[in-house]
Amino acid sequence: MTDILEIEWLDEAPARAFALRDYQEKWRAAAAEDRKTFSRILVVAATGTGKTTYFAAVAADEWAKGGRTLILENRDKLVRQTAARIRAETGLEADIEMAGDHASPFAPVVVASVQTLGRDSRLTGFSDGHFQLVVADESHHALSKSWAKVLNYFHYGAQSLAEGWAAPMDGAYTPLSHILGVTATPELNSKQTLAEFYQKESASYPYLQAVRDGWLVKPEMRCIPLKIDLKGLRTGRTPNGSDFKAEDLSERLIPVLEALAKQVCDQARDRKTICFLPSVECARIFSAAVNRNGLKGIFVSGECLDVDEKTEDYVRSGPGTVLSNCCLYTEGADFPDTSCIVVARATKSVGFYKQMIGRGTRVLPGVVDGLPTPELRRAAIAASAKPNLLILDPLWISDRIDLCDSYDLFTDKPEVKQKMKEAGVQPSEEAAREAERDFIKALEKEARKHARKDARVIDPLAWAVSIGDAALANWVPETAWDSAPITAGQVDFLRKQGIDTSQIKYKGLASKIIGRVLARIKLGLATVGQLSFMRQLGLDEQTCATLTVKEATTVIDQTLHARRKHIYEHTK
Repeated sequence: MTDILEIEWLDEAPARAFALRDYQEKWRAAAAEDRKTFSRILVVAATGTGKTTYFAAVAADEWAKGGRTLILENRDKLVRQTAARIRAETGLEADIEMAGDHASPFAPVVVASVQTLGRDSRLTGFSDGHFQLVVADESHHALSKSWAKVLNYFHYGAQSLAEGWAAPMDGAYTPLSHILGVTATPELNSKQTLAEFYQKESASYPYLQAVRDGWLVKPEMRCIPLKIDLKGLRTGRTPNGSDFKAEDLSERLIPVLEALAKQVCDQARDRKTICFLPSVECARIFSAAVNRNGLKGIFVSGECLDVDEKTEDYVRSGPGTVLSNCCLYTEGADFPDTSCIVVARATKSVGFYKQMIGRGTRVLPGVVDGLPTPELRRAAIAASAKPNLLILDPLWISDRIDLCDSYDLFTDKPEVKQKMKEAGVQPSEEAAREAERDFIKALEKEARKHARKDARVIDPLAWAVSIGDAALANWVPETAWDSAPITAGQVDFLRKQGIDTSQIKYKGLASKIIGRVLARIKLGLATVGQLSFMRQLGLDEQTCATLTVKEATTVIDQTLHARRKHIYEHTK
């Protein structure tokens, strides 16, 4: 059963209560514990699992201690939506800082637009120590220039606004506020990771776990029998990182939009659908084609003056409705009765792909409320008007191995995904587990070839296997930057970590390995040397990879003590 969060107010407002689910209580407890040690923490949770309710509870906790909370959003609608939710769920007054709205300096919670606070005049309107907690919603944006400016100001202080300022090392400063990042999609691009800013991932609740627990609907994948040739398409800088250019995708897609609309109408006639397309022009053409094929097509873009009216029309409409848009609803849009997602926007970004899928993962309101077990919740979902989420993917013909599709919902390892595809199996948890077992066996066999290497240096392949990083173990360069030779600075750093650099030819691979090492250092996980030594001791590598430095030291000491005791007892 879920627990009830009781909140005691410091002001005269009447006490209220609202329910947190068991996993949300675990996030809350884990974050509270981690804040004793870390000042920048991250919670990763699937779309639809209640991140807003969770950080509303955290904001209430903060106010109960006498601290104020700033919540950052990157869209105007999300600012107002979040403020309304906090007022409704906690009773706290949540003021808005956005455009013509100015928050009271006495408000316990301020919900702000990053675009507004990014302006110096608005940012410095608050002292850098005004908030004790800053919540970065959709925090996969945290490394962008606009977000970093606001986060740094309230965390490090006003000096961060100075030109040429560099963040001090952890431990060399006193943070003015704690940062809590929340996101469903922590995946960035090949050269960045959220570990560059956040010190600890306090909690993780992935989509498939939420499906198993009966909180989200399960995915059902179906490939539309429509081939779209993407060979030779260039990539460039986009809001999703390095990705296909929208104009190039549109050029390839426009000739087949009529056929695509017919397929969607045939396969999702009894469902409520959102279709994501690469351009406004594609969305408009596709919506008209849907109408011609007998379903209700609603076209929406940021350029529409009646975007709110069209959105409301979709909300009120039932099955047989298709909302056609270009990236307008990838974040923060809640349509619980949407039961089909069409990804007609090819992408290399796993995070972007998952954001699109997340628009349809929610359970219908009331279906699982009050049900105490996963079995009961799953049964209720199966018997509801929305038993699953249908994901329709066109058959993209591409020479790129990093093109995202529904297989990415079941594995984050490209090689496992490739093995599933080669086997011709439908994406599923069972297929992913089998493919991963086969791939890890192959990696271990390869790693054993290097087992006789000098024990003073660590083979990078063996190390990648030991931390369960199949993608790193089988890394290949994708860009000119990746293919550049390893630099002297990279060689020096890796040698200091005890890693054999003779097998690392490329700058891109060296960068990946250094990123993993630094991320583990920030998270306080077992060092490269500890992992190597535990591997030599024959300990389970996957278990060892999750140990902290302190825990690894204890395990090593206990193992050595046990072996010395065994030798002593057998030589007496």
